[in-house]
Amino acid sequence: MGWRTLGVVAAAALVAAAAVTPATAARMPHWQVTLLPLPADSPNTRGYLLGADGHSGYAGLLVTDQGYTVTTWNDGKVVVHGGPNGDNYPNVYGESRDDTVLVSSQGASFTLDRAGAFHPVSTGSFTNVFASVIGPCGDLAGTATDPADPSKTVMLYWPSPSAEPSVLAAALPGSRPQAIDDDGTVLFNHADGPYLLRDGVVRKLTLPAGYGYSDAWSIRHGVVAGDAAPLDRPGATGVLWRSPDSPQLPAKSATIVAATSYGTSVGTEYVPNSIHGPLVVWLGTIELGRLPAPDGLPNLGARFIAEDGSVAGAASDRPLDEGGRPAVWRQV
Repeated sequence: MGWRTLGVVAAAALVAAAAVTPATAARMPHWQVTLLPLPADSPNTRGYLLGADGHSGYAGLLVTDQGYTVTTWNDGKVVVHGGPNGDNYPNVYGESRDDTVLVSSQGASFTLDRAGAFHPVSTGSFTNVFASVIGPCGDLAGTATDPADPSKTVMLYWPSPSAEPSVLAAALPGSRPQAIDDDGTVLFNHADGPYLLRDGVVRKLTLPAGYGYSDAWSIRHGVVAGDAAPLDRPGATGVLWRSPDSPQLPAKSATIVAATSYGTSVGTEYVPNSIHGPLVVWLGTIELGRLPAPDGLPNLGARFIAEDGSVAGAASDRPLDEGGRPAVWRQV
């Protein structure tokens, strides 16, 4: 679908949001938070939500006495899968629309299907292969040692987890694959700024005027979410790209972590001298509202937003890098 622009419905919503009055403010959207279920034998464990299928299915890690265990949530149920070959320290790198989960374990990459089986990702003729992102359609991107020069790294792409990988020859040296769009466009981060790669064509993301280094975090139907560093103050500002050449700055944002195809996004609000601002949802550049915290779990982090506006992440009473309760916020 590529770099499409805002549709008629979303444009109408933007006009409506821009015209908020005291009489209509009560009708602005708000969100209700739900904690995802935990295993019956581990009701107080912590975890990390690291994958979303876009239709209320999620994947991540739960903390155990031995390390971590790959875990999925579908149809309101939690399933603990462990790790490939009994590994106690796997990691999760995303989830496709059909609930295929990308997992790394002991230097190798695997996929987990909905039936609960792990499958090794093909390495082809490459060495030191690391598949680091999975797209909605199940395609993968990652890195490997350059066969022509072992001191260098090449970028790889798999059209499906069972397919042989091929080199993305147009990728810039030193790139990091970050995400894959529905049409196979790969989003990369790079020291010179993020860019998109599709069919051998590189399109760099334009930085807003007055901003320096930038990172991008996700892409959905050509809409990219990220942040950039302003040149006149410390910290960062959230950026939303509806196309590579049209950066927008959601009001009072510090970072934008994910966005829908029509420009609804989630991220953190800018708070001076802090890196932990409130979680906020925007439509374009307009703030729609803050996300509420569950009782006793004030620290919030978001990673995903679905097309219906639901947000997924975690809530905790401790720093989020120590894990938290996987949570979903839905509009009510």
